[in-house]
Amino acid sequence: MCERGRHARTLPMSLVAALRSAATLEDLPRLVAELGHEPLWEELAPWPGVRRAATIGRHGRFFWIGAESTRPPAEVCREFARGVISGGTVSGLLVVYPEGRELGIAAGLERRATLTVSLESPSAVALAALARLRGLPARSAAAFALRAEEALTGRGVGAAFFNQFRGTLECAAAALTGRELRDRAHRRALALLQLTRVLFLYFVQSRGWLDGRSDFLRRALDHGLSRGRSLQRHLFDPLFFGALNRPVSGRTHGVRMFGAIPFLNGGLFEPHPLERRYRPALPDETWREAFDQLFERYHFTVSEAEGGTAIAPDMLGRVFEGVMDSGRRKASGTFYTPAALVSAMIDAALGSLGSARLSLAAPAAAELLEECDPAMLTLLRSITLLDPACGSGAFLLGALERLSRIHVASGAPEAAARRRVLRRQIFGVDLDGMAIRLAELRLWLAVVGAEDTAVPSEVRPLPNLDSLIRQGDTLHGPDGSRVILPGAFAARAGALRGRLVTATGSRKRELAAALRRLEREAAIEWAVAVERAAEGTLTAHLDALRAPDLFGGRTRPSSADRRTLRVLRLRLRRARAARRALEGGGEVPWFQYESHFADVMARGGFDIVIGNPPWVRAEELAPDARERLAERYRWWRTGAGRGYAHRPDLSVAFLQRAHELAAPGGVVAMLVPAKVATAGYGAVVRAELARTTTIEMAADLAGDARAAFGATVYPMALITTRRVPPDDHVVRSTLDPGAAGVAQRSLGAGPWYLARPDAAELAARIRAEHPPFGDVLR
Repeated sequence: MCERGRHARTLPMSLVAALRSAATLEDLPRLVAELGHEPLWEELAPWPGVRRAATIGRHGRFFWIGAESTRPPAEVCREFARGVISGGTVSGLLVVYPEGRELGIAAGLERRATLTVSLESPSAVALAALARLRGLPARSAAAFALRAEEALTGRGVGAAFFNQFRGTLECAAAALTGRELRDRAHRRALALLQLTRVLFLYFVQSRGWLDGRSDFLRRALDHGLSRGRSLQRHLFDPLFFGALNRPVSGRTHGVRMFGAIPFLNGGLFEPHPLERRYRPALPDETWREAFDQLFERYHFTVSEAEGGTAIAPDMLGRVFEGVMDSGRRKASGTFYTPAALVSAMIDAALGSLGSARLSLAAPAAAELLEECDPAMLTLLRSITLLDPACGSGAFLLGALERLSRIHVASGAPEAAARRRVLRRQIFGVDLDGMAIRLAELRLWLAVVGAEDTAVPSEVRPLPNLDSLIRQGDTLHGPDGSRVILPGAFAARAGALRGRLVTATGSRKRELAAALRRLEREAAIEWAVAVERAAEGTLTAHLDALRAPDLFGGRTRPSSADRRTLRVLRLRLRRARAARRALEGGGEVPWFQYESHFADVMARGGFDIVIGNPPWVRAEELAPDARERLAERYRWWRTGAGRGYAHRPDLSVAFLQRAHELAAPGGVVAMLVPAKVATAGYGAVVRAELARTTTIEMAADLAGDARAAFGATVYPMALITTRRVPPDDHVVRSTLDPGAAGVAQRSLGAGPWYLARPDAAELAARIRAEHPPFGDVLR
């Protein structure tokens, strides 16, 4: 059992008593003793804003200064400077503010960390920070000061958790042995599944929902180890599949011995297909190490506002980035999107949609959104939003929180608002199954955090997200043809999915099977329509070639005609193969928006398509992948040329696909490489966007603090509306809705100059008078 975990569990009750009894300077030495440090008493001269002061304790050569303040402790802590009071010794400050019943703490070296704690009702996060102070060794005063700074601010906590999670995942994957489990990807997926379940339960435990105990999981593990029975078979499998995934009435006597455990449902606590296939079991030693070295070393909170000194749900995106192999992350172009940038992009997209649908200028629409105008709320309560490359769910989570606030502003309770948004408005797709798992986890935690009950039996089952957040390939299906299915299919699919999201038990299994059958029927209908269309196009082309010319002879097919025939015959063969595969198989063997989200596509598409698609340079892709992209996506087709300028980024294909998936009048908001605005490969993209869409924003985010990615990237926020632009439309060049911009009519296939108009004129003049080297040298 790790030292830090032991202190974290035994400290809080006595610490709470010491905090509540603290009213004067004389009470602070007892608090120092509760931290495991040596109490002292030596009065010092007070300073402005402080009635009295004293040296009240030490930890090795690190000294604690105590003060009784006449003003808020945060101000006193900020002004506290190293060596001013203590004659050059390394010291920290505990300041009590009797009037406000608050305690301030400052520690560190050059830049002091501060923490303010309520004496009457200290938060769990504050208690956890103080618990970490108790567990720190006193090797030297400077070392303790640095560690104390991390304990108070959480600086280093997140990074340490990510690194430890990755190491624990690798150990767990290596521990899954067996003749059948040779696939490393399967071992990692199974290990991640086990660890994310326990990770989720630590957040649930922080709500008091596991038999009302803050140490339920640790006690259950210790009890299982003391009995010498397999933890996987006799603790975790019964807890996951016998308690959390079953109503209380359906639980066995042995499972009920766990105590008051909520019925969470939601898909996380169902046997995964890989588990049904391999029946994996992590060894007891692996579980013990996971608890000692990972879970019990940190405090967890479902409130992201309390993050920093604790592990909050918003950190899980970093976990996903951390557990991916560096080579795989580079190959897939996957990087975590900062929360501040996500929030700004979502607000900008919502404002753009309101501007288009309500016929308002962008600043006016942004103002109505901020003021929760009834017309704006009515519009946004029913929109659909898609992230076609959702990763670990940063944009989905941001959209959930933003749209939920809209429902709350209309009078809905927060928990009900979040469930409604999840059930009807948010959709996501990603190729990576690991990413989908973490995206679901973060969305479920958002629901858990909004629940206002502390009684496990009152917790409602979590929504099923597997029909909303789906694993699949957004860019490539069996064919690029878009065929809208009959309304009957769409209506039935939407109704089935709506019931499935909230279903449990056998009803859930019945609805899931019915939805799969309907999706298969829809896919067959689509394949038949595509096959007929391909036959018709091929027949028409052949008839045109066979038709006699003016002199009664036949036209000899040109090389272009022969290429066209080859493409049409290939398309027909693919359509027939797709239809036969569907008719002879079970589930749809690929992902397809027209069948998997038939109801949304039947309405024309999604109201908002948003996200940060993978950024992968063309030279990093396999030749056959480049060929498929060039065949399918016209915006990407410039890659057929030679030279660096003709090497498009993969995000260009996602950008075209996003516009195909957006409804007429809908908004596309994507983060793409800034060079799309200037590079030669972006000429087709720029021309099409300028001609066919209203470009709401093209903002180079270099220097924007919100775009602080964990990698060297140069992003541009590109937001467009699928409608013909007004003649006088102005494209904003920043995320600010009221910012100046450039006239869209000045934009075309050439490089976009998004600075001030005079700067754009100067750039055009330079380009005209001084041609680029590429135009001069060969």
